[in-house]
Amino acid sequence: MHRIILTIFIAALSTVQLFSQQINGIILNDENNKPIPDANISIINSNKGTVSNEKGFFTINYSEKDVSELLISCLGFESIRLKLFRESAKNTLTIKLQPTTIQLNKSIVVTASKNNLVSHKLPEAVSVLTEEELIFNAPRSMAEALVGVPGVWMQKTNHGGGSPFLRGLTGNQTLLLVDGIRLNNAAFRYGPNQYFNTIDVFSVNQVEIIRGKGSVLYGSDALGGVINVITQSPEFFTKKARLKGRGRLKLLNKGMEQSGAGELEYQSQKFAISGNVNYKNFGDLYAGGNLGFERPSGYNETGTNLKTKLRLTDKFLITSALNYLIQNKIPRYDQIAQRGYETYLFDPQIHSLFYARAEYFGNHPVFKKIRFTLSNQLSNETRKTQKQESAIFKTENDVVKNYGFVLDNFSEFSESWTAVSGLEFYSDLIHSTKIETNIETREKIKKRGLYPNNSKMKNFAVFSQHSLKFEKINLQLGGRFNANQINSVDEGFGEIKLKPQSLVGNFAFQYLPNKSDNFILSANTAFRTPNINDISTFGLFDYGIEIPSENLSPEKTLSFEAGYKKLTDRFTLSMFAFNTRLKDQIVRVKSEYNGDVFYEGEPVYTKQNLAKSNIFGIEAESGIKLNSQFSLINSITWLQGKNLKNDEPMRRIPPLNGKLALRYSKSRLFGETEFLFATKQDRLSNGDIDDHRIPQGGTPGWDIINFKLGYAWNKISLHSGIQNIFNQAYRLHGSGVDGFGRSAWVSLQFEV
Repeated sequence: MHRIILTIFIAALSTVQLFSQQINGIILNDENNKPIPDANISIINSNKGTVSNEKGFFTINYSEKDVSELLISCLGFESIRLKLFRESAKNTLTIKLQPTTIQLNKSIVVTASKNNLVSHKLPEAVSVLTEEELIFNAPRSMAEALVGVPGVWMQKTNHGGGSPFLRGLTGNQTLLLVDGIRLNNAAFRYGPNQYFNTIDVFSVNQVEIIRGKGSVLYGSDALGGVINVITQSPEFFTKKARLKGRGRLKLLNKGMEQSGAGELEYQSQKFAISGNVNYKNFGDLYAGGNLGFERPSGYNETGTNLKTKLRLTDKFLITSALNYLIQNKIPRYDQIAQRGYETYLFDPQIHSLFYARAEYFGNHPVFKKIRFTLSNQLSNETRKTQKQESAIFKTENDVVKNYGFVLDNFSEFSESWTAVSGLEFYSDLIHSTKIETNIETREKIKKRGLYPNNSKMKNFAVFSQHSLKFEKINLQLGGRFNANQINSVDEGFGEIKLKPQSLVGNFAFQYLPNKSDNFILSANTAFRTPNINDISTFGLFDYGIEIPSENLSPEKTLSFEAGYKKLTDRFTLSMFAFNTRLKDQIVRVKSEYNGDVFYEGEPVYTKQNLAKSNIFGIEAESGIKLNSQFSLINSITWLQGKNLKNDEPMRRIPPLNGKLALRYSKSRLFGETEFLFATKQDRLSNGDIDDHRIPQGGTPGWDIINFKLGYAWNKISLHSGIQNIFNQAYRLHGSGVDGFGRSAWVSLQFEV
């Protein structure tokens, strides 16, 4: 082992070279030949990069022995990869970018392979929410940013929450990442949760969704798939160092939102740093039809984000980042309106993430790139509850401290054989407390928290995924071994120790007869390790009281899918059919506490590996460029899930849903008319029937129309929209709040 480390170190030192040449170029708009400022130019598999200046010109340092590719990207334009040769340094390159009207299959995606690849060439079912769409749609929160994204169903238990469904699965059965780092922790709950909403929407550059896959590269919880939120990053600038600033403001009428952010970015040849601070005030939700305001549902949040990049040498890059968000007084409207609570608040809810990442870019085929990431994460959730006509005010606090490191090694054995392999370690420590206060006598009693205090969970894994390319056929295969250690000591329920292990793999076959078509067949297995929430919970959930469980084992899935992708100048299509079989599913079953089936008036439940289920689905999305200004975009998702053990529908399966949009783009003017729909969902499990968030007989179908308009000039852009134009009353299946009624918003973004 020591010899291997020494070999890597010597190889790294021996390959450090000075820049020997420069490439000069200009970035132009292909429609009008006007220069494009602030385009990002980088050399693939290196730390060399810059941005174009106000006149579209750029200079990038280039090592003489490199034979690589340039990646050129810019907001509002299609990204391209351009092959580089030694002769490239002799002339000024003229690079023309096409304005983007359709993003499908054209985005550069990181999550699927941990490397920059065009989504059309991938064997995965991929959805991407781009920076351009985030600016154009100006979403209120991360949860609402994914509403309407193909293959994603966004359930909202409360206005301050949001739980994405991928292929019928959500909560701790879908893996959430921030810059490739796990957001899921040992306290992630089964079913819908609010943690996706603790990511600051103002910090986000792109969101990548890999549906039905991800356990080999990212580990536990990726039963439904992986969502990776990629945060904004500063860029290097080859010329004289410069300082840039940007501001954002947004208003949503009826007092539903007032938000703003200020950002600064410093760019130089070897060092870049960016940061922002923001504040958002969200008023009570105004629902459609005759529902009006749903009170209380409003809250506020404050966030700050900082990221730095340091180019130590030609071969070494250091990145560090800090994300912090605090949300205050987030109510559970459904519990107050339907469950007899006087108070039900998350106050405060805090998430912070710090990470440092070192990257080495080499020439050795086995060690083409090495990336090492250290992370420190904190989740702090305080729940304040009081039932009507009760003198007891409960304050529960759960703090999860997470430490992790991930080592990724990228190999390029030949032009047709690449691989990513690595090691992963995460450690979670939970502090959990509960205080009951009698508001009449002021007496305070300390009790066991939702989890035993000082519960611990550790994860270790090794993985490797390989891609083989032939003339018209690509193969992908990978495997992962995962080992966990879970320790929870409870005075009332005793000590629980678990050491679950999992071995998973994937295989994909691609047939690419030409540049336009991609036929895909794939199979993969995935797992979800039981966490502290599964084995040690003692507290209230939506329809009962849960007590700790023992001897739980990992949930497992086996998935098969067939897909087809097509990409031409005017038409793009992605279509997948899949079947996912779940076994050893962890579900709640009725139980007893101290010989009684009720506790504090609520039925008692515990968890067991009892369920076996099957999910079948079809997902399709396409884009048609009607002419140079107009594009038609549509998507549709159909799912059917069945609990094979109980011969009943699976819980919370989304209904048939989709989107149809007509988009206009001409120079500085943008517009879109969007039609969103979902059919009635009346295929209900017994758990759905007992769920107060789902109306009797099922959730009614709905359809709404939204309109958006934007205009940009110089360094100012103005966007506005009207949502739910016909003021329809509607609710996303499984949600605890209703959808927005007719409302208007406006956002302003400016640079200095």
